[in-house]
Amino acid sequence: MSTFTIRVTSSATNTAGTAYGQQPDLGAPSFFDLYITNSSDPALPNGVYDAYCLNPMQTILVSPSSYGAQNYAGNTPTSFVPIGFSSLTQTQVDQLNWILSQNFTSDPKYGGQFNFGEVQLAIWKIVGFTDAQIAAEGLDRFINDNNRNIETAADVNYLISSSLTAVNSGHGVLPTDAFFSTIIDPTGTVQPLIVQLQSAKLGNYVWFDTNANGLQDSSEVGVDNVVVELYNKNGILVASTVTGDDFSTAAIEHGFYQFAGLKAGDYQVKFIAPTGALFTTQDVLSNSQDAVDSDANAITGFSHLVTLASGQSNQTIDAGLVNPGTISGRVLEDIDHNGTGDTPIAGVTITLYDAANNVVGTTTTAADGSYSFTNLPTGNYTVVESQPAGFVTVSDTQGNPLDNLIAVTLAPGATSSGNNFVEEVSPSSLSGFVFADANNDGSRTGDTGIAGATVTLTGTDDLGNPVSLTTTTAANGSYSFNTLRPGTYALTETQPAGYLDGKDTIGTQGGVSANDN
Repeated sequence: MSTFTIRVTSSATNTAGTAYGQQPDLGAPSFFDLYITNSSDPALPNGVYDAYCLNPMQTILVSPSSYGAQNYAGNTPTSFVPIGFSSLTQTQVDQLNWILSQNFTSDPKYGGQFNFGEVQLAIWKIVGFTDAQIAAEGLDRFINDNNRNIETAADVNYLISSSLTAVNSGHGVLPTDAFFSTIIDPTGTVQPLIVQLQSAKLGNYVWFDTNANGLQDSSEVGVDNVVVELYNKNGILVASTVTGDDFSTAAIEHGFYQFAGLKAGDYQVKFIAPTGALFTTQDVLSNSQDAVDSDANAITGFSHLVTLASGQSNQTIDAGLVNPGTISGRVLEDIDHNGTGDTPIAGVTITLYDAANNVVGTTTTAADGSYSFTNLPTGNYTVVESQPAGFVTVSDTQGNPLDNLIAVTLAPGATSSGNNFVEEVSPSSLSGFVFADANNDGSRTGDTGIAGATVTLTGTDDLGNPVSLTTTTAANGSYSFNTLRPGTYALTETQPAGYLDGKDTIGTQGGVSANDN
């Protein structure tokens, strides 16, 4: 509470205040323009404000008359007690504040439907005055701005009923600042006033982006009950609301939200995606269609920083929602070598990359060989399998058996399943010895290995690829060819110098000796 000096003017009078003279309104339309001087309260600086009367049965003289005055926060019933409204409820007080915060008489949104006389009459009726009491005071020339406005009962009643619906909605529709509005109590038995101090607005729409193009298309609908938060430039939560109907209009809307009664300054809006939903692409087309694009960051839900001037209404901060998608598949072993997976392989690492080659997530296959990546936005992805130890790749769903990756294009809310990787059993190997068979019995028992002998493997694997490998025997005469794919192979020994060919032995898994030397 502070003490200061006030004087009022009305556009229904002349400047001297002695007759009805069509004086221009100095602010946004209201019943009075209130001039405050000699104020030391930073919450109520000197200046001109829009004011509405609270008691039609009391008088306040227009300029040049001035009054000493005090003020009280306009958001609590206790502030109305000193001015004679001891029985006013919190709901009635909230109705007054909601009506003021909508800027019914100045916001282009309403297309001039409401005039300040209608707002004034709604205020009087909300605080408890009857039509008969108001009419008895003979205030028509002030209310209709010297016959420039026509007040309709339908508009007045609409303001009253809409304010009650909005307040009872529980959607957080009221300004949070205690001094969004203030009660002005002039010295003496003089008309008390209610004054709106902050009039900026920020809001608009949350919708379901069916085609995930980041733009509001005509067939797409609003989403109700989405939590929306407002933060100041310092990251402090200012207010919270939920999407739903715009209670200030007669039509029933969906997905609408609004923060009203704001000071000039910088703000950020945060949208909180409902469970099972994601945000669509932010600022598509380089933000060239700001009125219909989505402003929510796909990860954080925050909009860009929005600067509001005093009294400005920014109705472009929107958010589009999409259903998340899923990519899934299995890793399977091809037991019967027919190119189709038969038995699950657990514990295989699967990595998902987005179109920019960033890792979206990593998982391992379950006991049934399955894997999945959920809550994915629309886009292009690549699923990559880390080759499991002891297996060789047979095929991937995409068709290339060698790269262990599958490309997936995910539509809005789609499930891409069956992205499978098929593996075969542990790689095969061929091994044996080259030795000096002293007694020429074909048995290595008791004989000495020949080191450095050359052995060559040739043939064709199961993918039709030609194979040609060469190795030399170790000190003990042993050799081996490892990590072989299934196929048909032959072994050839280059006859070691100083030795004659002895008896060659076929391996226990079968095969044909390619050369008898």
